[in-house]
Amino acid sequence: MNKQKRKMIARIMEINTRFKEIADALETEKRSMSPQETEERNALQQEKEILQLRLDRIDNGWSQNERESNEERAFAEAVTAIYRGVTTPEECEAFVRDRVIDVPVTRAAAIQDTSTVTPLIPMTIGEIIEPLEKGLILSKVGCKMQYGLVGEWVLPVVAGIEATIEEENAEVADTTIDISQLKPSPKRCALAIPVSNRAIDQSNTALLEIVRKQLTMGLTRLLNKWMFTPEKITSKASEGCFVAATSVPAIEYDPAGITWKDVIKLKGKVMKTGVVFDSTAAYVCSATTYAELEATPRDAGSGRMILENGQINGFPVFMTEFIGDNILGFGIFNYELVGQFGKMRITVDPYTGAKKNLVYFVLNTDFDMLTVRPEAFGVAKPATQAGN
Repeated sequence: MNKQKRKMIARIMEINTRFKEIADALETEKRSMSPQETEERNALQQEKEILQLRLDRIDNGWSQNERESNEERAFAEAVTAIYRGVTTPEECEAFVRDRVIDVPVTRAAAIQDTSTVTPLIPMTIGEIIEPLEKGLILSKVGCKMQYGLVGEWVLPVVAGIEATIEEENAEVADTTIDISQLKPSPKRCALAIPVSNRAIDQSNTALLEIVRKQLTMGLTRLLNKWMFTPEKITSKASEGCFVAATSVPAIEYDPAGITWKDVIKLKGKVMKTGVVFDSTAAYVCSATTYAELEATPRDAGSGRMILENGQINGFPVFMTEFIGDNILGFGIFNYELVGQFGKMRITVDPYTGAKKNLVYFVLNTDFDMLTVRPEAFGVAKPATQAGN
């Protein structure tokens, strides 16, 4: 094992240790993460993912390193040409339109040696989505993000269809899911990433990684917030999977604290609707609620807690601060569609931040979310909060 690889593995171990320290502190102090801890966690998570990608690159050999080097060089040269107002290098013309960098779904051709003028594609939507999914709780609960969509959803599930007995010539009614109503309404998602001119001039090989990392972090926060916040995050967005469930909670528990019976009844309310359970069924709550459930006995004598080993009654429990404290959500997440539509476009803007010596990379793309079956999601919340 070479020295560089040992250093990266050691750093990943340090990051894992810090994650454990934060989790232990939250559990001991019975609180949610502070803004500073949240920022630190997000930064460490991104660093860990980049280190892991670099380790994978080392394991894949020099051909991967060479390809990555070509991509970084192509991206840096294109950006430099754009913000200096000079002619775009010939090998970069395939993905540069005026001041806009197109991010395609896939590569039109393999990366070639830098001595050729074959067009180089520095990044694809897939390469942004892959690390993005690793940071999303929606990926952990089982949602599969679709990307590069044009027109309609690619439906991953059709469940709950039931046969009926009819007269010979009677019309058969649609059941449960009306496919014709599952029309996406893509929403524009925008993100501005400031990068200093000095970073562009002196750190060309790191520029692509800087932009990709910031794209991932910004989209991760937005999609997690969009999906799990118990109310619409903006009038421009579609509803996340728990919006309807929170407005009419399946369970209103005693403000003194949630009980074992409450969490089981929550699952039962969802089961009663007839939705088909699969491996994506899970509970979701904040870190504070998670810690409380770990410290709440199921009953007076067994010594067992409501939440043990990351599960409640065999179903996994995932944490996100966006759902809010004192709310326990349950759902079958295969019924939540998440899609990215069309291209991603990055506009290089050297003017807006000129006074601060900054170049802005402005991302524009379209996303949408759709809850195929709202009854597949339920919420338990204190009775005093019901209807709020």
